[in-house]
Amino acid sequence: MKRFVRSLSKAMKWGTLLSTFLFITLTLIQIYGRFFMEKAPSWTEEAARVAFIYAIAFAAGLAIRGTYYVNFGFLVERLPERFQRNLKLFIYGILVVFCCIFTFYALEFVMMGWIEKSPSIKYRMAISFSGVAIMGISLLLQLVQQRPKAQKP
Repeated sequence: MKRFVRSLSKAMKWGTLLSTFLFITLTLIQIYGRFFMEKAPSWTEEAARVAFIYAIAFAAGLAIRGTYYVNFGFLVERLPERFQRNLKLFIYGILVVFCCIFTFYALEFVMMGWIEKSPSIKYRMAISFSGVAIMGISLLLQLVQQRPKAQKP
């Protein structure tokens, strides 16, 4: 399991880096096209949007792993220890349920995207929609991997 999680994390890091690099490159092409070309290429805006979606999708799970999301520790730390533990378990449970529902509907969304075509690039919209499914899966896998340990009473 640890090897799988390590491989997954590595794939998410590379996916984040490549998607971000692609987003920056496409944005620079857009800027160049608007200033120095007679007509800017129309496909760059949509392609940059897809690259941005994928960058966020890959980075979302890594943010959970690195605990980079907003945390109201200053508020929770003032509560009794038992209440803190129960609150953390409750929040964890809510997040897992939310990510399961989110991923289920994201996968349904991808299936619907197989019949739609992109207006400017003419590729199947399932490619864009799959970024949302990747985000749900990466969040869910990181949550399950970092589940709270059982506490002694």
